[in-house]
Amino acid sequence: MSSPEQIRSKVRKFLSQYTKIDKVELEGPFISLYVENPKDLLDKPDVITNAAKTLKKKIVVLASRPLKDESSTVEFIRRSIPEKAEIEDIKFVHETGEVYIIAKRTGYVVGKGGANILEILKETGWRPIVIRAPTIKSTFLEIFYNIMISGALERKKIMKKLSTRIFRPPLRVSRGLYVTFLGAAREVGRSSILLTTDESSVLLDCGISVGGKDPFPRFDLSSFDIDELDAVVITHAHLDHSGALPLLFKYGYRGPVYLTRPTRDLMMLLLYDYINLSQRSGLTPFFSWRDVVNLMNHTVTLEYAETVDISPDIKLTLYNAGHILGSSLAHLNIESAKHNVLYTGDMRFRDTKLLDKAVRKFPRVETLIVECTYCGENDVLPSLRDAEESLFSVIRETTSRGGKVLIPALAVGRAQEVMLSLVDGFSSGELPDIPVYLDGMIYDSTAIHSAYPDQLSSYVRDSVFKRDRDPFTDPHFNFIGSSEERPDVTKGGPAVVIAPSGMLTGGPSVDYLRLLAPDPENTVVLVSYQAEGTLGRKLREGVREIRVQNEEGEYVRVEVRAQVKVIEGFSAHADKVQLLTYLGTIEPRPHRVFLVHGEEEKIREFSPLAARSVPGIRTISPQVGETFRLA
Repeated sequence: MSSPEQIRSKVRKFLSQYTKIDKVELEGPFISLYVENPKDLLDKPDVITNAAKTLKKKIVVLASRPLKDESSTVEFIRRSIPEKAEIEDIKFVHETGEVYIIAKRTGYVVGKGGANILEILKETGWRPIVIRAPTIKSTFLEIFYNIMISGALERKKIMKKLSTRIFRPPLRVSRGLYVTFLGAAREVGRSSILLTTDESSVLLDCGISVGGKDPFPRFDLSSFDIDELDAVVITHAHLDHSGALPLLFKYGYRGPVYLTRPTRDLMMLLLYDYINLSQRSGLTPFFSWRDVVNLMNHTVTLEYAETVDISPDIKLTLYNAGHILGSSLAHLNIESAKHNVLYTGDMRFRDTKLLDKAVRKFPRVETLIVECTYCGENDVLPSLRDAEESLFSVIRETTSRGGKVLIPALAVGRAQEVMLSLVDGFSSGELPDIPVYLDGMIYDSTAIHSAYPDQLSSYVRDSVFKRDRDPFTDPHFNFIGSSEERPDVTKGGPAVVIAPSGMLTGGPSVDYLRLLAPDPENTVVLVSYQAEGTLGRKLREGVREIRVQNEEGEYVRVEVRAQVKVIEGFSAHADKVQLLTYLGTIEPRPHRVFLVHGEEEKIREFSPLAARSVPGIRTISPQVGETFRLA
């Protein structure tokens, strides 16, 4: 890799003949080119494209200083952007030269091929940052957007610092390529994998264990050194993949965190909720909101299929994983070892109403690290349509006898998947006309989903962009604003209640369970994975007397007389069949496959089956703490 000065020199050499360049800055993994007149280059897109291909870096063209004042820029934006965009706000950050445009329909702001954005930059000199206003109003998103805008200058300073580590001169030592499993090996939870090369150290995910006895990854291993860590890659927002990340910042990590924009937003929401829930429960959270904001200021958001340098010898590309909004497969090209690693995080290999299935074609893959949550002998999930019919049948039967249906669901992903199925059920007449109550973090999570329709399935995109209908705002949905409303919901007529957590480890779903479980007319439907040690797992295994906290925080015994049903077809994970199909169709086929994020007994069954079913692959079932040499 070239040094920062060599990169700056090459950029000037390529582009100074076309415009006057004031400065070339390295900001995170990107090259920012500040010029007097952006038109000179933006009107010649092939010049920028050729320079980027030659340097193998992403180049961002910016104005050295604004060409218009704020009022003139607002006037230009309002005049240039169609009213259909429904711009809600325009905010300026003078120190960074950025203008944030918050609109309901960002496609009209961006324009075909980004034409409108380019015009704003060329004519005003302000760099447009487009934010989609969610269809559903969200207090959290308002807080988050304000933090993001107010922290723009701080993030710019941080990105410049990060670039010096990313583009540092290589050491040119031969240490080998190793992978160490700090968590999620023969277990579900605390996903965290350390990749070390001749030049670099990268952490893939940084999660906690939900319901397990060991909550955090093995940061105590000698192979893990926080001071040597170059980057963290977060594949998706669920806390078993991101929940320990603020701890790294609490204890001194100041490097970049790579993820998609939806993952950033959802992760912030989940961490925000964790802190609030801990404080409401009288517990001291493991980290503070300051740690979370510090983490956010170090995030580098990437688009799918966008390749960037994250260290002197590693290039990262994220691809759709089909698990939840923003979830990614992380592809790492380790140049020093001439080796490519694909880490799936959590994935699903079939299309659903919410998301398209995981990507299976890549430039090169020698080593695959794949999740195996549902890899057991009997883990063959029904089709989505079969799962919907089962759910609809349970709802019809329960409501016909005057009961209510409680669906504990993950606030991110599973809740929205079920919501879309219910919308179809209402519109087709397969469901009675009853209210659906959505509680807890599902409200803000759904608002974030409504802000990223372009990253959801073609089913959602067609509804939003072609029919101008956001399915998440269906009139049957009623959001519960406070815990005081829950008793009224449980005393009313037939209804469906969707509430987190999906494993009944805490949150609104446990309150509803306490209120609804004693009545045999009601039904509890488990649609999420139930980890060992969780209340949901106990219900699934037949326990019918439970201990939960009441409104005063006291533990009380509750007899579960309500019916308990398990419907697994809504899973956001690949089942055994999908996993085998993925291993058999991924291009190119890897030589080595690590099986992670699955219960030990299931992985023990799956490993020889995968090796027999897919010729040419070698399967490995690592244990927590184990290190393997890849090259």
